[in-house]
Amino acid sequence: MDTAVMQASDPTEPHTSSTVDQSVAGLRMHALEMGALVIEQVAAAVKSLVERDAALAQAVLARDSRVDAYEKQLDRDSLTFIALQQPVANDLRLARAIVRIGRELERAGDEAKKIARFALTLDIANDGDPVLAVGRQLRHMAALSGSMLRNAVRAADEMDPGLARSVLERDAELDAEFAAALRLVMTYVLQDHRFLRPTIDTIFALKGLERIGDHATNIAEQVLYMMGQDREQADAA
Repeated sequence: MDTAVMQASDPTEPHTSSTVDQSVAGLRMHALEMGALVIEQVAAAVKSLVERDAALAQAVLARDSRVDAYEKQLDRDSLTFIALQQPVANDLRLARAIVRIGRELERAGDEAKKIARFALTLDIANDGDPVLAVGRQLRHMAALSGSMLRNAVRAADEMDPGLARSVLERDAELDAEFAAALRLVMTYVLQDHRFLRPTIDTIFALKGLERIGDHATNIAEQVLYMMGQDREQADAA
């Protein structure tokens, strides 16, 4: 992330003091560092699934505690900021939005963890493999949800409402991809009941990617909230 961007003034009301300004910037930097980690977790989890990479899946699980630690630290730091510095309404809005962004990132990290756990249960790919059968759709959903998450975090970094709106606009596309993949995998399992369990797990993996997109959308909404906008205003823009 661009540290210079992080330290720039927000396009909102002036802060009451340099101490408050530094505290808000610190919260944002912490959230952005967490965002970079979660983006990496999502990408690694999907790769571990489609490539049957157990070591990579284990690495995702090992890093999950770092994601949780980031989220807890954001909560603690925000409470300290509010209690000790008693920020004005604008700064309070920023702090609350940053904490909400952290919570959305933590939930996206949880989805990556679930996908990695599923990857560890798989054997070598074969013709009866539901993951292989929907591999193209899974990769497409992973690319789309990953792009939404990256752009949402970047929008928070750059305080870019246009980029945040672009994330909102892609939510329907991801939902449509999930619906198409779900139809395909359900058709697959009806043809061969021997693979019912891995097929169900594949559905959960696809759903996890759809939820990651939802979390990215929620982050984008928080960026608009930080800038004094809401989703209705974004849709009208």
